Amino acid sequence: MSMPAHRRGIWSATGRQLRCPEGFFGPWVGRFMTIVNRQPYRLAVKALEVQASDRVLELGFGAGRSLARLCRLAANGKVVAIEHSEAMLTMARRKNRRQIAAGRLDLQAGRFSPLEFPEGFFDRILLVNVIYFFDRAGRDIAECYRVLRSGGRIAMYATDKETMKRWPFCEEENHRIFGPDDIVEMLASAGFMRDDMTVEPVPLPFGIRGLVVGATKR
Repeated sequence: MSMPAHRRGIWSATGRQLRCPEGFFGPWVGRFMTIVNRQPYRLAVKALEVQASDRVLELGFGAGRSLARLCRLAANGKVVAIEHSEAMLTMARRKNRRQIAAGRLDLQAGRFSPLEFPEGFFDRILLVNVIYFFDRAGRDIAECYRVLRSGGRIAMYATDKETMKRWPFCEEENHRIFGPDDIVEMLASAGFMRDDMTVEPVPLPFGIRGLVVGATKR
């Protein structure tokens, strides 16, 4: 049975807000994502293996919950984070004003390609619940590969497509969905070697199946 038009409209709007929170509902979406991303962030940051002197890049940081932790881990380094949503940027700046004032955190609004950094600039790149919104031509992930140094590491969390297929807001125009093989193919297309990747399925509350992925650039 097809979904009534008004319900389709609501779910489509929800998907657009999750892609880029904005307007009146933007801050509420940011707070919601902070709650649901708590465990995914913990798992992905652990897989990232941040060292004290690292330069770290996070794309799609949302409300910025992870940023203070990244700054603590990269105590002698620097964290740069880029976000599409001005609403999320405002929330993250407020939440992380001490790290920004200390010069340890640089928050930017912008797209994910091209990235305005030289080749091999970063030691670590973090992507949590963001690859759904990467461009289908592969430019975003290719830019991640380009700005990551040889020996550097990328880590990400994504909810498995078998879970996301059940969520009505995951429409094709708003979300790309990934299984383990899809993520491996995306990373390989950017230049990462399959032998240098790990994909770990993780069970989360409410029957959600997540994927924690790590890859090291040769």
